[in-house]
Amino acid sequence: MTETQSRESAPGFSEVTPPRRFDMDSEWGRRSMRTLSRFVHGDPTPTAAERELHARAVVSQDEIGAALARAVLVDKTVTMAQFSRALSDGIGSVPDPAPALVAFFDAVDHRPSWVDDRRLDRGAAVCLRSGMTGLDLLATGSLMNGYRSAATSRQLVATGRLVGDGAGQRVAETVRWYECVLPGGLERDRRGWQLSVHVRLMHAFVNLTLLQDEDWDVSDWGMPINQSDQAGTLALFSTTFLVGLRSLGVWVSADEGADVMHLWRYIGWLMGIDDQWLVDDENTGRRTMCQIGMFAPGPDDNSRVLADSLQKSWAGFHYPHAEALRRRLNRQRLLSIQRMFSGKRGMRELGLPVVPAWFVPLALAGNGTMHGAARVSPAIRDRVGRRSRRRVEAWLAANETPSTAQRRS
Repeated sequence: MTETQSRESAPGFSEVTPPRRFDMDSEWGRRSMRTLSRFVHGDPTPTAAERELHARAVVSQDEIGAALARAVLVDKTVTMAQFSRALSDGIGSVPDPAPALVAFFDAVDHRPSWVDDRRLDRGAAVCLRSGMTGLDLLATGSLMNGYRSAATSRQLVATGRLVGDGAGQRVAETVRWYECVLPGGLERDRRGWQLSVHVRLMHAFVNLTLLQDEDWDVSDWGMPINQSDQAGTLALFSTTFLVGLRSLGVWVSADEGADVMHLWRYIGWLMGIDDQWLVDDENTGRRTMCQIGMFAPGPDDNSRVLADSLQKSWAGFHYPHAEALRRRLNRQRLLSIQRMFSGKRGMRELGLPVVPAWFVPLALAGNGTMHGAARVSPAIRDRVGRRSRRRVEAWLAANETPSTAQRRS
């Protein structure tokens, strides 16, 4: 029996009452998804059964991760040293492991039968080939778009790590997902796999901590880190990422898009997202993302705090030459890309400067020429892939923080 099935068979599961945040601002939700819905084949409007699934997801969490978090933080039957050893060397390397630790690693170590290594490699190659454009989209379409809704902003501000100077570190840590798209990056002994599993436990820690906070009301906001919000975040890194690549001139075929979706499907599985939210095809991913957004609340003051910190961090990256000028240009460039995603109204809702989307046609021209040539010439495609990887790795090295360096070593 799967984790999802076990929850569905639990007493009272069918009688879940959605929290007040669910569909609390339907007008904003549908407006915010209007652009993405144009890319959906068919009507994205949820059926009654789909609405019920989304309502349940807002009050559901990763139960396997939650059990391990309780064992570490409450019961004290598992130490982080034991977790780290099991993560790097396998559960068999831990003497007399506690049941919660065994259950967690039994889950992540038993790879689903649907995982296809060839598709993982092909999807990873697309992400690598996207180069700096891909990093731009992680900072804008993936990170900043995630702040557009109050669904997750309160949790993120509560951690205290994503405002002020912590925002730049958030960008650097987010692009560490790059480890997942290196050749073989999702193999058991590689950093991409281990990063995904480590983040799963960190999410469970945040959930447990916030649930113990008297200010957190599940009847208002559901589970702090719930299945719906995790599925939405995954879609920002897969579905929205692919839409953004094509919008900025990076050619991605339908088959390549499906392989990128497969890559993130496995990453999502490692992070404890239920199977029903993990899809291989882009259209289903877009439809699911539209529905999650339709039921999400609009931005709040926390959203604007996060957005302001993130956009200011875009002017804090390191460059080998003309750093002051390039920092200012980078901030304006990323704001112009965000304008493509949010529009004038969305930029104002987040408290961001409303700038023209001036960089989009430049990116279309440059990427269109380079990636268009790569489509018809395998030799050019290889060169583009190598060049993109070099540029990304140089950026990562220049902007590495002590915490990311320690995690990478």
